[in-house]
Amino acid sequence: MILAAAAMLFAGVATPAPRATFDAGITHVAEYGKPNARPLIFVPCLSCGPWIWDRQVAALAPNYDVYTLALPGFDGMPMVADDDLMQRSVDSIHTLITSRHLQGAIVIGHSLGGTITVMFAETYRQDAAGIVTVEGGYPEAPTQKARDAAVAQSIAPYASVSQAQLASALHDNMLQYTITNKSDVAAMTVLAGRSDPQAIVAWMKAALVLDLTPGLSKIDVPFTAIIPFDPVIDPYRGFKTAAAKLHAYQVWVAHAKQGKVILIQPSRHFVMIDRPNEFEAALESAILLK
Repeated sequence: MILAAAAMLFAGVATPAPRATFDAGITHVAEYGKPNARPLIFVPCLSCGPWIWDRQVAALAPNYDVYTLALPGFDGMPMVADDDLMQRSVDSIHTLITSRHLQGAIVIGHSLGGTITVMFAETYRQDAAGIVTVEGGYPEAPTQKARDAAVAQSIAPYASVSQAQLASALHDNMLQYTITNKSDVAAMTVLAGRSDPQAIVAWMKAALVLDLTPGLSKIDVPFTAIIPFDPVIDPYRGFKTAAAKLHAYQVWVAHAKQGKVILIQPSRHFVMIDRPNEFEAALESAILLK
């Protein structure tokens, strides 16, 4: 009941009951919506469960065959051995698509989920008809040395916290800066606090060291990056203006054959919570592959 109430605070709608649930590789999958319609596959972000996509699932299920993934170690899911997490998650999406014979799938990921989605598109080039990353996949820093330093800084607040301390650690070090509304921050803190602290460390180590830029040229299908800009927070991330962030991402996606960037402002990292209407309009334009 607490989880449902917390999700409702920022989703605004209840998620439909899944038509089926099953495992694909290291992920747990819930299926919603219209059988045999165009498949949409949603991959969540660090510390979050599939509920981060609740509003989108409710909106899209009447017309699409919708799949949400749960990643190991988050939202009460048991953690797996932390070796090769990124490749195993990419392989899991491939397993989902091939085992269910999904044709014309569009894979959508946020943050960590976006990084997984971009890596998937580079690895399994024929599996999907479109790729959407929501502020995910862009390199954390321009050099390996700087990325390694970013990993060390990012994992430090979680390296030795207990399960009971995790929610507070996430609130203080991450969530209060990545969501605008305080009530939404509180709701997210309850939900994200269910995750495994060591899983957060392991996934950060696996994802933040990557620079996927060289592989973008392998992506043949429409590739959309949806990015938020917040004038208070983004300057700390190296983007002083919305124009500067837009330009940086445009240069990045230009490595792909059909790349485009959609900027939403003002919004912090969790753009589907901060600006749900604008986000859904951007997502719809990406799904329609215009």
